[in-house]
Amino acid sequence: MSFTLTNEQIEILTLLANGVIPADETDLGAAEVQAGPVIASRINNGSIHSHVYLQGIEAASDLAQDLYGCTPNLMNAEQIYEVLLELRTLTPPFYKQLRLDVSALYLSDPAVWERIGFPGPSSDKGGYPDFDQPQHKLKTQGK
Repeated sequence: MSFTLTNEQIEILTLLANGVIPADETDLGAAEVQAGPVIASRINNGSIHSHVYLQGIEAASDLAQDLYGCTPNLMNAEQIYEVLLELRTLTPPFYKQLRLDVSALYLSDPAVWERIGFPGPSSDKGGYPDFDQPQHKLKTQGK
């Protein structure tokens, strides 16, 4: 079954996704891989649990109003973080699914691998030959 999110729901989902992996001095976090819009697209084509996401988006909107007297798009980063903490208790399936999907999108991006020092998948090498040695961050290009 497919469902189409409204622009407002996509915006809320994007804010929450960006709160899971926020921007820092390294990169834009979840925004770097457009996690919110990608998840919204998957909801719209029915490939992931739309009912779980709809419940979470609605709960986030209600929490923003109850806690801060505003819509989610007017919350700052700290307030989004607090809403995510509340969602962890109020809607565990949504919170877990959002964290899972955002993390999977972020950590499957080869550009992110380079920034965090991950050498890439080991399957083509039969495993990492140095698995039992202390690991060090790889040098990135230009540094």
